Amino acid sequence: MPDALSNAVTRWQVRFSWRGVLDNALISEVIGLGLLGISILPLPRKRRLGLRLDAARRLNTRPSLWLLGLVLKKWQTPELRDTWRQGRIGWERYEGTFGDIENDPELATSLLLKEPGEHGEKGVLYCSFEYNWMKLLARKDAQRFFRDYLLVGASSWSPSDHAVLASLQGLSGDPAFIGISNHGDFPQYSLWKPTIEPIPILASDWCDPAMFNPLPAEERTTDIVMVSHFSDWKRHWLLFEALSKMPPDLRVVLIGRDTPERDETKLRSDAKAFGVRQELDVRKNLEIHEVAAEQAKAKLSVALSKREGSCVSVSEALFADTPVGMMNDAHVGSRVYINDATGRILKRRGMHRQLMAMLENRDSFTPRDWAMANITARQTSNRLNDILRDYCTQQGQPWTRDIAPMCWRYVPRLLDAPDEEKLAPGVERLRDQYGIRLKVFVSERHAKEAKQI
Repeated sequence: MPDALSNAVTRWQVRFSWRGVLDNALISEVIGLGLLGISILPLPRKRRLGLRLDAARRLNTRPSLWLLGLVLKKWQTPELRDTWRQGRIGWERYEGTFGDIENDPELATSLLLKEPGEHGEKGVLYCSFEYNWMKLLARKDAQRFFRDYLLVGASSWSPSDHAVLASLQGLSGDPAFIGISNHGDFPQYSLWKPTIEPIPILASDWCDPAMFNPLPAEERTTDIVMVSHFSDWKRHWLLFEALSKMPPDLRVVLIGRDTPERDETKLRSDAKAFGVRQELDVRKNLEIHEVAAEQAKAKLSVALSKREGSCVSVSEALFADTPVGMMNDAHVGSRVYINDATGRILKRRGMHRQLMAMLENRDSFTPRDWAMANITARQTSNRLNDILRDYCTQQGQPWTRDIAPMCWRYVPRLLDAPDEEKLAPGVERLRDQYGIRLKVFVSERHAKEAKQI
């Protein structure tokens, strides 16, 4: 096949994705209503309830969510709410390699923030991502844990997985406090109140400013940086399309990792098909401090997904004092951070001109100042503490000690070193008394080095 035709085919293949088609708001709504309609047919109960969970991920208009709420109401009563958990409705993906709730009980990306106290004062466990919540609720003695601890979750995607939300019902008289991935998700979470209490905290609200050492403008050697793995839904092609119309001497750094469907070779092949003339500097499997250093060297960062969770790399770039460009069709939580001080919302048409304008006016942005005033880890910890304290006070429950401040450094970590020693006995009690082990994070590079010793 001639190169021109081959490149044209590659460009079409890269641009087109069924994920994008199904993500269209109208098509998603139609699919959701169809699933809801089928769920009313005389099918096996597990199948009917599973279809309603699938519909919940699709529906997003007020009338359709109201209708779905009516259909779900019967299954949220005290008599039937345990059906979701006892019947393992929607658990299939967690019983395989994704969550492996049967064979891998350790909780990753989780952190003890407060130990239980006297007179029934509850502890607080911060637990990221739905597969970890599933590991908790799948335990035979799950109610014992929820009797003594409040669960604070961080969702991984927008929308969240309703199978987990439904299965949390009946385990506690207190709600699970779930950090959202997008402010547009509140209506969907409200389907499961009072079991679920969505809170306006994104996973990208937990950055520690001390991780970043922004370089002065004159010392920044990278023009554009993009931090994301190489999956097609990250839409690198939008950057490639723009770069083909931009000066060839721009320095572009792509930081990420190979995925099963797309590796560095495919990434470079796509760039060639779009006519990228710049030399792409691809960095793979960097440690978190190395990523932060690269972000601090860049004049501009881009995040181009159409849909994902909160996208932590956006807030990381802001703390590195690097303005961010995001797409106008992005359903990504951290898009709410983008304003005149922090970056620009981009359109595909003329995107090359928009990026060049950002580079030329780089000094007009003050992203770190905005981030320091709004989304530091300590500020977010205080917000979470206020939410939990106010809830316990309103419920007449004791609250004599605050939670330990935390941050995200690839995984959640305690912000203040003394709290590590202070809470260590509590981590041991979680293991010894409840059988809950918190997995200690070891980076990929350090794991490899340990094997070689």
